[in-house]
Amino acid sequence: MEITEKKRKGTLRVSENVIIQIAKNAALEVSGVSKISVRPFDILKMFSSKMDNTAIRVTMLDGVAKISISIIVFSGYNVTNVCTQIQDKVKAAVQSMTGVTVSKVNVSVVDVDFSESQYK
Repeated sequence: MEITEKKRKGTLRVSENVIIQIAKNAALEVSGVSKISVRPFDILKMFSSKMDNTAIRVTMLDGVAKISISIIVFSGYNVTNVCTQIQDKVKAAVQSMTGVTVSKVNVSVVDVDFSESQYK
């Protein structure tokens, strides 16, 4: 899927993969995020144009994006605060870098990371 916008100078296309990568990078910048969850293996996805296997989905409706992200948080962080920061960062990053309006950023916490790597 691509987002297409016609301008006087020509056509602008933003791939869904670009939005996914921007969302992923923005979410990983938030303190308390261990990693983005990975989708379970799906043989049909091997033939998809999506190159990223992270659990990030972008749904477009009338040129407006809805983004869903599944994350793993580090132990000891306030989950609500982490999720709110992700929503703010992802929305701002996608809108500023692509010009695509983001209506919602849904964040699902699927696991807690109890490793010591957060203190390095």
